[in-house]
Amino acid sequence: MHIGKLPPAIPALRQEFGLTLAQSGWIVSAFNTLGLFASIFMGFATARLGAWRQCVWGMACMAAGGLVGAVAPDAVWLIVSRFLEGVGFLSTVVAAPGLILQSATPTDQRRAFSFWGGYMPTGTTIGMLLAPGVIAALGWRALWLAEVLCALAAVALLVWQREALAAPARSNAPHWKEAAQPLLRPGPWWIAFAFACYVFNFYSIMVWLPTFLVGERQTPLALASVLTAVVVLANLPGNVLGGWLMQRGASRGTNVCLAGLATLVTASVVFGPQFPDALRYTACVAFSFSVGVMPGSIMSAAQTHARTPQQAGIVQGMINQGTNVGQFISPFVVSAVVGVGLAWDRMRALFWVSAVLIVMCGLVIRHIERQIQAGRR
Repeated sequence: MHIGKLPPAIPALRQEFGLTLAQSGWIVSAFNTLGLFASIFMGFATARLGAWRQCVWGMACMAAGGLVGAVAPDAVWLIVSRFLEGVGFLSTVVAAPGLILQSATPTDQRRAFSFWGGYMPTGTTIGMLLAPGVIAALGWRALWLAEVLCALAAVALLVWQREALAAPARSNAPHWKEAAQPLLRPGPWWIAFAFACYVFNFYSIMVWLPTFLVGERQTPLALASVLTAVVVLANLPGNVLGGWLMQRGASRGTNVCLAGLATLVTASVVFGPQFPDALRYTACVAFSFSVGVMPGSIMSAAQTHARTPQQAGIVQGMINQGTNVGQFISPFVVSAVVGVGLAWDRMRALFWVSAVLIVMCGLVIRHIERQIQAGRR
């Protein structure tokens, strides 16, 4: 929700603070800047603090950042507030898989991870849909305060359920070499690369769709926002499907390959100007749903590639590093490929290349995990 609230609020922020487009871009990017460089290091922090403590700290930091933003007198403080929110967000998403490993039974872990994989599309969609109404009725500062209360409620739930979440005592002498073992294995790196390709594709669609609808089809902005939110939300049942498939015996690598093949097929329609717009939009929804099997599968990678809860934070940090790399390069690569003439059909070839890379990663991941499973027998 902290991510989804910002795009609808940009016009109000620009009007109140007199922001330039460049300043608006800084406010948007400040949230992800830390994740681009520090996701893996945040995994080491999880090994030091423990998953429960870092989740509490992260949500409290998000609340603090939201409060600073709600009372920000100028754009500089708003950027600072987004950076604080980003620190809290990164801390939470890196630590949460370790918390799931500690608290869910082995038979429930895959199902739990499939639901956890949907945090981004669910929260982003809620933020995008709620923000315009709240801003129109109460102003953007009220929206920031509402999300501060949500973050504090999450802190309260974590504290209330501390015993059930099996928070271990903090270690004064963490075994750094043992915690860092995932960095020396090929599996997590292939998973991170596959996820970077997935995120690149997903965010490219999110950039293209509203721009295309408003700029080339003269769709009202409110309707374009709703249509985009529906596409984002379609990713959630795909996440659940990915977990369900793994519960039924599908391998993580197989699900990654399925996501790559789905990208190949749906992108051919989405960026095919010969197809009617209704079919192209349906293909956008189908793309979001079908590739959703990937986060629903990859978010549980710590089950296979981490031998301790401390290593789970490192694995998630590597995955999150791939997420931020995909988000960061997406607008630059898309703008370079599309060009000033907005030749959107060129993106089809870009998605084809990405789809092939995802399938290749899936095959390698399946091979590596079969070796891991054979070694554990």
